[in-house]
Amino acid sequence: MIVGGVLEPIKDYFGTVENQGRGSLHLHLLIWLDHDMKPVDMKKNIRNTDFREKLKAYLEDIIKEDLDQFKDEY
Repeated sequence: MIVGGVLEPIKDYFGTVENQGRGSLHLHLLIWLDHDMKPVDMKKNIRNTDFREKLKAYLEDIIKEDLDQFKDEY
């Protein structure tokens, strides 16, 4: 079980990485949450400053881009 994240606890996960043909990768991911948080609960939680900061830090950590290789080409 994964504990300590924004959507915690996560009971299990499964993912696969695919190539889109242009060399860019993308991910398909399923996660099984060990709680019954509903979208309305997420809407309430997002109003909480601490939760919002944790969510922001989580998203900044998992969303990556690296375009340095293109800056001199175009």
